Amino acid sequence: MRHSSVDMKGPSNTAVLPLSDTLGAIYLGLLAGMMLYGLTVHQTYRYYKLYPKDRLYIKALVIIIVVLETFHSVLWNIVGYHYLITEAMNIRGLLLAHWSQKLCVIETGFAIFSCQSYYACRVYLIGPRYRWLVIPAVVSMVTGLGLAIAAGVEAFMYVQSVSDFEHVSWLVSSGYGLAVATDVILTSALVFVLRKSRTSSRRANSVLHILTIYSINTGVLTSIFGVAVFVFALIIPGNLIYAGISIVGVKLYANSVLAVLNSRKSIDNQFVSGFNESFSVVEGPPRACSSASRSRQAPRHDLDSAVFWEREDQCESGCVPVDSADSQELSFAVVAIAGHPEVALGERP
Repeated sequence: MRHSSVDMKGPSNTAVLPLSDTLGAIYLGLLAGMMLYGLTVHQTYRYYKLYPKDRLYIKALVIIIVVLETFHSVLWNIVGYHYLITEAMNIRGLLLAHWSQKLCVIETGFAIFSCQSYYACRVYLIGPRYRWLVIPAVVSMVTGLGLAIAAGVEAFMYVQSVSDFEHVSWLVSSGYGLAVATDVILTSALVFVLRKSRTSSRRANSVLHILTIYSINTGVLTSIFGVAVFVFALIIPGNLIYAGISIVGVKLYANSVLAVLNSRKSIDNQFVSGFNESFSVVEGPPRACSSASRSRQAPRHDLDSAVFWEREDQCESGCVPVDSADSQELSFAVVAIAGHPEVALGERP
């Protein structure tokens, strides 16, 4: 039989690493990652159930994210099956790198890039005044993806054994460092816009404070895991602890985006009644509302509203309350934070 004898001699250039630091780390990461993948599938089903008429490009982005997450899960399951089943009793086989393990490096880069594209788009659509904030984030995203591709190519060309991954770990570490930097830039941009959107309204500022916390929380967990991958790949490149952590990190990115998309109705229900009393999004300079037009509540758009109705759903006179001079500035920030980049509000004064 194939495994009747155990070859105790590994590749000549391969140091025998503890299994707990290599395959053990991948196994634990795979367990946690598959649980999170199940959550991704559930959130995807919930998204299409709640928002069947959502914007086409948002639906397309969700499909891309889910496909990449599925491919990511398949690859890591192939890795697990190869080392834990196929080569379980073959020491030499356990020491050799597998093609699926190398391909995971590239696939991880694309999975993270697709998720961060949503957040970059969200900041971009806040308005022309803040689009410059997206530039450093996009540069960081593209550079991180390039490093992931470079690491994968180098792995296919030069990595023969598991221990050889230490030669590409610096690329992985740099890529995750840029991913964390992108998260910080995009989150900081949203917080910056929200802080600048504060008004004299107590209720508005209260909601802005909650949305600021919400915006920060959506990126905290992914950033924590990103920093962990960055540190472990940098200081302990000889093992695969960083690989196990990265499995979980990629799943958190996908679940973060889907959670933002699926939370729109709950945010809408929580905040819109209060805001609808004070604010309205309009084209052109604000005009005073008549009491009659203010008393008429605009019809609710089931899918494309977050905290504000879209422009076409506003009062017929296209007005804002007299005391809401900052409402348009505020509306850009709130619509973006609430997960509605599809609401393009046009130029601001």
